[in-house]
Amino acid sequence: MNRLLLLCLLLVPAAAVQAPADAPPEPAAQDRMLEAMEQYGMQYVASLPNFLCVQVTRQLEAGMHSDRWRKGDTLTSRLSFHDGQEKRTLELVNGKPADPMKRHWHTPLVTEGEFGILLSRVVDPASDATFTWNRWETVRGKRLAVFDYSVDKEHSTLTMQLSDLAKATLAYRGSVYVDAETGAVWRITDTADSGIPPQLRMQAISTVIDYAETAIGGKPYLLPSAATVAVVTDTGRVRNELEFRDYRKFEAESVIKFGDGHE
Repeated sequence: MNRLLLLCLLLVPAAAVQAPADAPPEPAAQDRMLEAMEQYGMQYVASLPNFLCVQVTRQLEAGMHSDRWRKGDTLTSRLSFHDGQEKRTLELVNGKPADPMKRHWHTPLVTEGEFGILLSRVVDPASDATFTWNRWETVRGKRLAVFDYSVDKEHSTLTMQLSDLAKATLAYRGSVYVDAETGAVWRITDTADSGIPPQLRMQAISTVIDYAETAIGGKPYLLPSAATVAVVTDTGRVRNELEFRDYRKFEAESVIKFGDGHE
């Protein structure tokens, strides 16, 4: 009995000092993750093939102090990615062929960055971003390391523009969700909510981009699967919910069919 009791007492301290599963990595391990993420981000756009996909944008609008979101138009676009350049062509509005002469529900909120622009500017040394550990988080069954970052106005390349009336470069902050082994980014966010000139007529803008493994030409790539862009204006709120689907290799004869056989 005495020997058994002694063994139990010896085992208790060992179990007590084991690090919990959600404990932050050691600083050196965090540095390795960030280095892998920087390498991944800098090579991301160049590693993508030329492809086509369908982008579906659902527009929503709400009052400043209301949680009742009113649905607007659903815009379906053909998106081509060729030699690192994105091109969107509006094909359907609410499931019907787009009429360039017909006015939309409201002017679409035009954004970019889903295919690597946001990621590359965050990891670019010229942005001088500061990264701090936040937490571990499981996203769609994958355990990811979450780092918060911030970029000051002096080093920012984030610009906001309201027609031709006003344009400004803004400081921003956000989070990156990183595969601790490979540095691959599965989610990235950004927010700008300070130093916005009144001429822009907005108080804040934020973006969330989710990536998923998608096969193109038989090879897997991490590509955008969904994104949300939210804007707080002087009078209310606007949100775009984006879905990316039907990825395929870009070839001269590539065709994407839209509703009712519309190509």
